[in-house]
Amino acid sequence: MLRVRAMSFFTGFAVASGIAMFQLQRDVWGSHHNLSDEAEEHFSQLEKRIQQLESAAGSGAGSSRPHLAVQRD
Repeated sequence: MLRVRAMSFFTGFAVASGIAMFQLQRDVWGSHHNLSDEAEEHFSQLEKRIQQLESAAGSGAGSSRPHLAVQRD
């Protein structure tokens, strides 16, 4: 009788652990996608600001500072 109860307990524990791991994996992937989308949005906003600054610096003809070239990989 004790053996059946122990097996039932461990089977239930294994099933519950599997369900919990599946839910945790879904939560982690959801958070990853949210952070990835947010970082991409911030990066695109930063790129727009950089382009605006570069165009403003390029249109200033009386600038005494040399324009530094930016190398991209």
